[in-house]
Amino acid sequence: MDQENNYNDEIDLLELFLIAWKKRLFIATLTSIFAIASVFYALSLPNIYTSKSLLAPANKEETISSRLGGMSGLAGLAGVNLSQSNASSSDEAIERVKSFEFFSNYFLPNIKLENLLAVKEWTSETNTITYDNSLYDVKNKKWIKNNTKPSDQTAYRQYINIFGVGVDDETGFVTFTVDHQSPEIAKKWLDIIIYNINESMREIDKTNAQNAINFLNETSSSTSIQSIREVIGRILETKMQTLMLASTNKAYVFKVLDSPIVPEIKSGPLRSIICIIGTFIGGVISVLITFIQHYRKSS
Repeated sequence: MDQENNYNDEIDLLELFLIAWKKRLFIATLTSIFAIASVFYALSLPNIYTSKSLLAPANKEETISSRLGGMSGLAGLAGVNLSQSNASSSDEAIERVKSFEFFSNYFLPNIKLENLLAVKEWTSETNTITYDNSLYDVKNKKWIKNNTKPSDQTAYRQYINIFGVGVDDETGFVTFTVDHQSPEIAKKWLDIIIYNINESMREIDKTNAQNAINFLNETSSSTSIQSIREVIGRILETKMQTLMLASTNKAYVFKVLDSPIVPEIKSGPLRSIICIIGTFIGGVISVLITFIQHYRKSS
């Protein structure tokens, strides 16, 4: 019985091979069309360059909660958060740098919108950027579609596409990347992101610390209980230290271990892979069409 099944399988495979062989010219032609089309498509794509930077969470001498011990719980009851560690600060910064608020307030004002949305290609020989004239009129500095500038949300979607972040679970190191047709712009934009995420987090902590100091001063002056005043005094000390660190530390959240550079080698597109996949798809489709046509005629 098993020999009979094996024999039938061999017959089926042989039959499929003969069907494909009879239509070999059609298969070769369609596969070649897909291969040529994939080559043209791959060549039409602009080169992409990726600038990278390796960052480490900036070290704080010690967390506020460790200095206060169990008193941090009392601070929490007063509405003052003392438990933020380096890890949580860097995690918050990572989420913030991907947010629309950071993009619109810190990134977008420091770039040219046409370099984000309308670049067609960058020419290395002349170090010039060519813009898509169906999107942006360089001469008159006007946007073509509806004669209006694209919305911030449209620009934000492109920002999310070109910006990347990775975290090494073992070391805690963070990698920021920016992709662009121009390697110089990729490097420049990555510098902007790193600088502004440190500055934005610094301003947030300074504001929070100052608000906490004002609140604690008011609370201290309104109570006569000595133990509470002592706790408030120690919390005030830590908030003053937070305010001082925020005012003096250059690398507030992230310390740069490997600065962004202008990349010399493109990171994409992978044109050979695109051509291989396109050719493979063409071969599969041509064979499937051959089999479908054959069995339709047979039935």
